Amino acid sequence: MSRTVKLLLALVVIVALWKVAFSGSSDVEEIDYEPTE
Repeated sequence: MSRTVKLLLALVVIVALWKVAFSGSSDVEEIDYEPTE
């Protein structure tokens, strides 16, 4: 696996955990997530 693929997977996991962690305390829907290439 290349380092880029690992970084992308890590980013997806972090974003998912972040949304789960803050879904109860704040409105996640107002966060506009735009990954930059």
